[in-house]
Amino acid sequence: MKKAVMYGGGNIGRGFIGKVFSDSGYEVCFLDIMQPLIDEMNRRGGYTVRIVSNAETVEAPVKNVRAVNSSTEQALKEIATCDIMATAVGVNVLPKIAPVIAEGVKKRMRESGKPLDIILCENQLEADVLMRGWINERLNDEERAWAEQNLGLVEASIGRMVPPLTPEEKAKDSLLICVEPYCQLPVDKAAFKGEIPDLVGLVPYTPFGFYIKRKLFLHNMGHAMVAYFAYQQGIEYIWQAVEHKEVYDLARKAMKGSGEALIREYGEEMRANVEENIDDLLFRFGNKALKDTVARVGGDLVRKLRRNDRLVGAALYCIEQGVDPEPIVEGIRAALKFDREGDVSAPELQKALKEQGIDYVLEHYMGLKPDEPLYAMIKG
Repeated sequence: MKKAVMYGGGNIGRGFIGKVFSDSGYEVCFLDIMQPLIDEMNRRGGYTVRIVSNAETVEAPVKNVRAVNSSTEQALKEIATCDIMATAVGVNVLPKIAPVIAEGVKKRMRESGKPLDIILCENQLEADVLMRGWINERLNDEERAWAEQNLGLVEASIGRMVPPLTPEEKAKDSLLICVEPYCQLPVDKAAFKGEIPDLVGLVPYTPFGFYIKRKLFLHNMGHAMVAYFAYQQGIEYIWQAVEHKEVYDLARKAMKGSGEALIREYGEEMRANVEENIDDLLFRFGNKALKDTVARVGGDLVRKLRRNDRLVGAALYCIEQGVDPEPIVEGIRAALKFDREGDVSAPELQKALKEQGIDYVLEHYMGLKPDEPLYAMIKG
């Protein structure tokens, strides 16, 4: 049986990519640092993915699973001998796992010399460029030359929504993951060094920048817009927000703006793709069974307001492509009113707004300069 290494046993690792590997006939070896998770995976040899929609709930078993602590020598052996690999650890953790991958790559080069493709399932523009830089820091000239020819760092666009479980659900089954039915996995076709694997739902595409921007500036931006507009209305769940006409219309208008920018960059032939994606996303946001909350989707405000992230990034992209960003700017203004006390970073931003003012926030949190058009637009 072919072996896939899945670096990261979290929501996307278990709920999406690990299941894709398993469904495609691979043994799946998870690499993680959470020992209780590792022990439970090895004890059971699998886990359950609950696929929920407004129409039905399906319990899908994921089989042929084991796990290894990523801090051990065994992790390097798994990387050196696998047939395909993926990461889903989050953008903040990505640089921390690069040294482990680099050591695994060295071992692979010495022992078999077989090409290795790693699918990067991270919401990060140019994740492939960043990861190659971090890995190369650990390689000598000979190893870097080998990696340039044989190590494929393949960007992916992760669209499947995986909301957190309730404490009661976690207590009942620590490995259970709840997901929506959507399971397409667009990947950068041009980045593979070996044969493109036959994986369920895989969509190899080039130029891949289209899918990366579509995910960040349509899906992520649209989701955030729904949350921030809904927060102003006191709405708790995302599905309720989509049923609120004003919230729906504001979010759709912002998504249409980003969509128009995508069409201007990638051509009129992408219009149907973009418009279908907007309709599909708004339909999926209305999935009641996901129980996704405004607090979660709008959470970690500071990260989501960064210059290259979903909100400011989308507005700048519109300006770059000659599209009016005002509908997105309206969402950014709504985001600045997101003052949920329990959020990981919203209180920090609200404190900065109150004590240092909007100019400080625009410059230090959003990375905007006073002479940029977007700076004045957000100030209003």
